[in-house]
Amino acid sequence: MENLPEMELLQYIYKTADMGCEGIDAVEKHAEQKLLQELRRERNEYESVRSDADQMIRKAGDEPAGTGVMARMSTDMMAAAEMMMDDSRSKIAEMMIQGTTMGIVKTIRHLKDYEGHDENARKLGERLLELQEENVEKMKAYL
Repeated sequence: MENLPEMELLQYIYKTADMGCEGIDAVEKHAEQKLLQELRRERNEYESVRSDADQMIRKAGDEPAGTGVMARMSTDMMAAAEMMMDDSRSKIAEMMIQGTTMGIVKTIRHLKDYEGHDENARKLGERLLELQEENVEKMKAYL
């Protein structure tokens, strides 16, 4: 496949943004209004990044590979179990921070390992990283 480094980075970006949406979907029904507004803002940003990655992947002649069924089920089950124990806004913020922090580490690794030449792919990865970092900062207010 042509543009292998670009495709690898774009697929990662797509999957990570997809997982961000999935994580928010798993907890939003437990969120009070102010937190819910923030979660929806974050979801819209993830959708925008996912859409841009989707377009770039398709333009390169490939299909985006989103979050797998097992990963989605695992996210939903873990969120449901956590919410049964504690569905406070503090707990939701903690879960979002933990998941996003793992994503930040992976995004940094992908950007450091990226050896491709497509600056648009790199910029989209950097946009994802900035979004993730911003989301962690915003969630801290709900702890």
